[in-house]
Amino acid sequence: MVLNVIEPAQTRYILAAEDLENFLREKFGDENPDCDFKVEHVTDRWTFEAPEKVDPEEILNLIDEIEARG
Repeated sequence: MVLNVIEPAQTRYILAAEDLENFLREKFGDENPDCDFKVEHVTDRWTFEAPEKVDPEEILNLIDEIEARG
């Protein structure tokens, strides 16, 4: 598993761990159905473990989806 850290500038748009967990389950869930992503909010940053490094562009897409939901 790879530790991923979302920078504070992006973290502030992700308000709920569930949003990040759902994103990770969509991305990695088929190959890793029992994976615990260990999502945490520490020192103004979201951190999580995943099978690989998540592309920053994908995090920006997640933020866009969250903002679109209002």
